[in-house]
Amino acid sequence: MRLFLGALMYDIVVVGAGPAGSMAAKSAAEKGASVLLVERNAEIGVPLKCGEYMPSLKEMRVLIPNARNLERIYKFPARAIVNHINFVRLISPKGREAEVKFEAMALERKTSDKHLAREAARAGAELMVHAEVERLLPGGKGVVVNAEGKRLNIEAKAVIGADGAESIIARQLGLYGRRDPMDIGICFEYEMVGVDSDSDVTEMYFGKNYAPGAFAWIIPKGDGVANVGAGVRTPYMQKGITAQDCLKNLIRHHPAASKKLRRAMPTAAVAGIVPVGGPPPKTFAGNAVVAGDAAGQVIAAVGAGVPVAMICGNIAGTVAAAYVKGRGCLAEYEARWRAEVGDVLVSALKIRKITDIIGKSDRVMEYAIGHWLKENLLDKLIRCKFDQVFPNITTVQRLIREIKS
Repeated sequence: MRLFLGALMYDIVVVGAGPAGSMAAKSAAEKGASVLLVERNAEIGVPLKCGEYMPSLKEMRVLIPNARNLERIYKFPARAIVNHINFVRLISPKGREAEVKFEAMALERKTSDKHLAREAARAGAELMVHAEVERLLPGGKGVVVNAEGKRLNIEAKAVIGADGAESIIARQLGLYGRRDPMDIGICFEYEMVGVDSDSDVTEMYFGKNYAPGAFAWIIPKGDGVANVGAGVRTPYMQKGITAQDCLKNLIRHHPAASKKLRRAMPTAAVAGIVPVGGPPPKTFAGNAVVAGDAAGQVIAAVGAGVPVAMICGNIAGTVAAAYVKGRGCLAEYEARWRAEVGDVLVSALKIRKITDIIGKSDRVMEYAIGHWLKENLLDKLIRCKFDQVFPNITTVQRLIREIKS
């Protein structure tokens, strides 16, 4: 580590070694900045808090057509890709189905995240693991880190907060007010072996007993292994019921899922939260920016954060490296990420709010999946093309009346 008058000093400190943080550290280091990447966990990529489902590069070009340098940014090591998936199937509370082609991958996030952090290190970033960032230094000019009981003041010209949905950096910058419970998804997932599902299809399950306010999933990883999880939101839930309870209901009682999971056994359990309310009005303040889940940069309709995090992390690192060398300002980060990924985030949030209405009733959800979500419409929805599905508010109102009638 670099010592300067008894203090640690870097151009940039990146908080969190997930996809956004590692991409930010890598891109900043490649631009010649001195970078420290701080990770609170003892091992990067552990514990897992993800369904490990990623769109293919082909689908990413459709989902986020304005993203620059996508081929360079959005890539994973071959050893981290454990399955290729070609379809998404929506399944109603009673087992009705709607299916669409959608190319994707199942990852081992532990392998992928560690690879990204190693790439940052190879580019010149320094890594510090098992170190908790407690707060920003005054003026955002660095951070206070607790590294195995020892507090360190680490000075920096810029800070990038990529520390997840409960970001300390975002809170200390005052970027978020009080969050609406509707904007927070709670997830519980098992990795399971002995799953009797199609390895070519990701399944999304709906219903108030299985995933109130969100959806449950079976994401195949090959050879009878799958991630099986449930997402919920508290305003939709009965008092005393947890996300784990909902997942157990899916496994034991859903008319379709229970048949596929009757012999399945868990090999791991993970839990986490997902911000699904969109980004705050600003994602920078003073000498700091936030990226990834810390910035609410999540495709809200499906809770997908990794692809957007990689893009926005890259932008954050590039802009911060220029800023610390006296070229440009951090406001450029805001302008660039909104230009590249803002449209899909806005569209996905609109879709989430429409599905919020549909998801209030299992009867309405049955109708939507059984009668309304035909292949062409589902194709647009799954790719977040809101304005192609709902060209105006009259169309939305008519659709909801039709479903409820």
